[in-house]
Amino acid sequence: MRTNFKWRLLASLLLTSLLTHSGITYAQTAPDPQTAEQSAQFRQFSADYLVYRAGKKHGEANRYLKFKNDRYQMGYSSDISWLIFSDKRQETSEFVVNNDKVQPLNYVMKRRGTGPSRHYELHLDPAKEQLTVGKSKEVKQGSWQDDWLDPLSYHQQLVIDLRAGKTEFFYEVLNRNGNSKTYHYKVIMEEPLALPYGTVRTLRIARMDDPEKQVYAWVAPELDYMLVRLWRGEDNVEQFDVQLHKLEFITP
Repeated sequence: MRTNFKWRLLASLLLTSLLTHSGITYAQTAPDPQTAEQSAQFRQFSADYLVYRAGKKHGEANRYLKFKNDRYQMGYSSDISWLIFSDKRQETSEFVVNNDKVQPLNYVMKRRGTGPSRHYELHLDPAKEQLTVGKSKEVKQGSWQDDWLDPLSYHQQLVIDLRAGKTEFFYEVLNRNGNSKTYHYKVIMEEPLALPYGTVRTLRIARMDDPEKQVYAWVAPELDYMLVRLWRGEDNVEQFDVQLHKLEFITP
């Protein structure tokens, strides 16, 4: 049971480490035409992943990006099972892009399976400089930061920064309670990578701000810096390995 509990905790971290549809509440402040025009700069996609642990498949995941109503919607869903443990969840983020900066508007996460269900929401209103948390939209007291990102939207800020040639990144990412933490990533090498999807040229990116855990993400420049693999370990022992299986770029 101790091992099962540890795997449940690790699975719960899968979403926030991955560099999800229903229940979205739109921000009341619509983006202006200039923002909307600048937003249409990412390729829309649907990407399927296989989730491995110790070389065995334990689940599947999907990431997607859509552009609709002058804003982006990015989603993530996963279905993981191991022995008597199960975990199903969805995350969704809505955001706009202005001057190469991602501005999150709404973030929702729902989780069900073994253990208690979870439902978290973040809603950001940049015009009012206001952050609300939860279904009740409780106002989060404290200073507003223009550089806040949510657990999904920072993935696309990474794409923008990689396109610009940057190799080291610092992001202020909000957690489920509306508190921010600095995520520090760095490109450490370029390498070819064999995946269920096929062999692709990649950049390996390491997370630098958590010395107790090892997190590596691989992105493919030729696929517009798509996340193609994520590996997480603790004391260099693998906890999970997520690999790209299928990818479709969607024509508007």
